[in-house]
Amino acid sequence: MGDGEARRELATRIRALRHAAGYSQERLASQLGFQRAYLSQAESGRDVPSENLTDALDVALDAGGELRTLRERAWQERRTRRHHSPDPWRERGEAPTDRRQVLEAGALIAAADVAADVFHRIAAAEPDRLTLDELEADLDEVAATYATVPHAVAAPLIIGGWRQVEAALDGRTSASAHVRLTLLGGQFAYYLGRLAFNTGDMRSARRFATLAEHHAGEAGEPVLCASIAALRSGIDYWTGRYRSAVDHLRACEHGSHPYIAARMSAYEARAWAMLGERQAALDALDRMDATAGPFRPLPGDTPVGEAAVAMFRSGISAQLGDATEVSRWAPLAVASYSKVGPDYSAEEEMHARLTLAMGHLLGGHPDVDGAVAEGMTVLGVLERSPTHTVAAKMGRVIGTFTSAQRDTPLVRQFLEAAHVQALPAGAGA
Repeated sequence: MGDGEARRELATRIRALRHAAGYSQERLASQLGFQRAYLSQAESGRDVPSENLTDALDVALDAGGELRTLRERAWQERRTRRHHSPDPWRERGEAPTDRRQVLEAGALIAAADVAADVFHRIAAAEPDRLTLDELEADLDEVAATYATVPHAVAAPLIIGGWRQVEAALDGRTSASAHVRLTLLGGQFAYYLGRLAFNTGDMRSARRFATLAEHHAGEAGEPVLCASIAALRSGIDYWTGRYRSAVDHLRACEHGSHPYIAARMSAYEARAWAMLGERQAALDALDRMDATAGPFRPLPGDTPVGEAAVAMFRSGISAQLGDATEVSRWAPLAVASYSKVGPDYSAEEEMHARLTLAMGHLLGGHPDVDGAVAEGMTVLGVLERSPTHTVAAKMGRVIGTFTSAQRDTPLVRQFLEAAHVQALPAGAGA
């Protein structure tokens, strides 16, 4: 082929396939995780596009390897042209006196070709500062809203951001971009693990937690590291591995970070309660009280403030069989969540309401109507946003009704609405 013919053929074919697929340059570039300028350059034929961009285009445009083949031909054409450029010595009528100079010059040309390709690969894969800023803004939005919106609403933003970050990490990027992308990758993977956990998919939750740990180990961000440990602990707690749930928390070197310390202590307290270690549970609750506060939500777990303190206090008191403390803390938890403060969590409000329902059934004068009212409120939320831990605790509340209470019309109606056979048995704060 002539000078640049293969490169121009590749550019023409990319443009034709894109048009046939109905993509604009901007939309296709966004889908692939590249900047529009790099796609525009590839279609202009001014230079051979990077291998990463070509591979991504070949897959997205269903080219069946055609674009990869054209790119290889264009690259070979470029190398041939460079290696067969006119010899300046011969043009001047000079002869080289040292063949090593020729070899060294050839090696340098070949190395320079590689360097140029590396640069183009880095430039093509490198997300611009605005893209990184937008991804970090998306993550801040997730942190601020995750605990308040249905999982189906949160999932698209989290999945989309994670895919974009991982695509960028797969390419060659500058050191500064890699640092930001690594932290973003860990944070998005953490939220995917949390989504999987909330919907009861523990296998996927563990996989995302493992990926998040990989990124977190490189990023070293303390809130992320501790949040992943809390997620690991939660997975073990809700699958009955209470000792392991404690171990995850105690092994975390960042567990004392002010933002996350109260939650780490609360999770430790509930695991000790299930292990029958009453004093250890109470000590952990005291540590929770001492470190709780009205923190602004950061990418990671939800902070523990006034409402969450009351929720954990009431739930763990129920685990310990302390009806007096349940009666003290459960109404306070429900009332505090009605204020929707920085530690608001729809999931944990439902836990507070279910603990209040259990409190209505404890003692010598059970309030069946009150228990059913709280249970029906939670059922309405579960219908809109199914959450594994809430469904599990609902199973425990249902098990608290006595046989005589189950025979009453009100409770029978509630049990029918709950589809109790579909709710897992559970125990938790």
